[in-house]
Amino acid sequence: MAGSGNAHLREADDALLRVENLVVTYPTDAGVVHGVSDVSIDVRRGETLGLVGESGCGKSTLGRAMTMLREPTSGRVLFDGKDLTGLSREGLRRLRPRLQVIFQDPASSLNPRRTVRKIIAEGLEIWGRKPTPEVVDEMISAVGLDPAVVGERRPGQMSGGQCQRVAIARALMLKPDLILCDEPVSSLDVSIQAQILNLLERLRVDYGLTLIFIAHDLAVVKNISDRIAVMYLGKLCEVAPSGDLHRYPAHPYTRALIDAVPVADPEVEIVPMEIRGDLPSPINPPSGCRFRTRCPLATDLCAEREPEIREVRPGHYAACHYATTQPLPADAPTAEPVTV
Repeated sequence: MAGSGNAHLREADDALLRVENLVVTYPTDAGVVHGVSDVSIDVRRGETLGLVGESGCGKSTLGRAMTMLREPTSGRVLFDGKDLTGLSREGLRRLRPRLQVIFQDPASSLNPRRTVRKIIAEGLEIWGRKPTPEVVDEMISAVGLDPAVVGERRPGQMSGGQCQRVAIARALMLKPDLILCDEPVSSLDVSIQAQILNLLERLRVDYGLTLIFIAHDLAVVKNISDRIAVMYLGKLCEVAPSGDLHRYPAHPYTRALIDAVPVADPEVEIVPMEIRGDLPSPINPPSGCRFRTRCPLATDLCAEREPEIREVRPGHYAACHYATTQPLPADAPTAEPVTV
């Protein structure tokens, strides 16, 4: 399917989750907002897919539609071969334990009236399975907390990092196949971010998880992701293995994101970003390529014809008429990985 709009999709049998031509729109007083426009992407079992883009690009809307927290306007969501968009409410409910979500703000996603033990046990209790205290404490320990210290605490008595660990434990309690991590570290200090990222990577291996990791910072997803998809104004710009994307960014928007990552070196010269202007309105997106109004490479062709996503290197895809495969300079500064 080289050259087609779905050229980046792999064999359907290889994917745990696969979305095809997904569209999400919603009406407002000002007009119809085009949150996600004809997006296709997949994630294999045991893989971590990073979903990156600036605020307002539609990545969280896409993530919620992928897990059916928001019903798509059109398109298909296939999970383990089942089309979630065609399931009844009861059928979708029964599948929910296998699809869990970790939200951006841990404090607001946890019930402030419940203790940590009750929050973690609640998911199983909904299904009529009351876990033993030992099982709950084992899950608290698995996310790096001491059950004796935090077990009877409530969210308001804990830090943001502790609350996020509780949210992770709550998701793991149902033994899911896939977890959507919707900007789970954006509200945390950098040192705590590193701890949570390392925890998620360890749990992915220990529990055989598949992760979709949403962030607006490429440095955050660089090490945790096997594959990264870059979004702009509801569309996919680029899809590539993590290392390849950072070494050979093919789309000018991806290059701009990499240039925008701060480097912890006072000797490094700050190079101004080449993109200009503000993000266009999702109510009235530009014709052709949606990035053209800010792109330094834009021509009349970009306004007349929307670029299809195509392979520019093995396993590396970009939606740009002028996609380049030139690597970044060998001495170019790169973002330090978020680790501890």
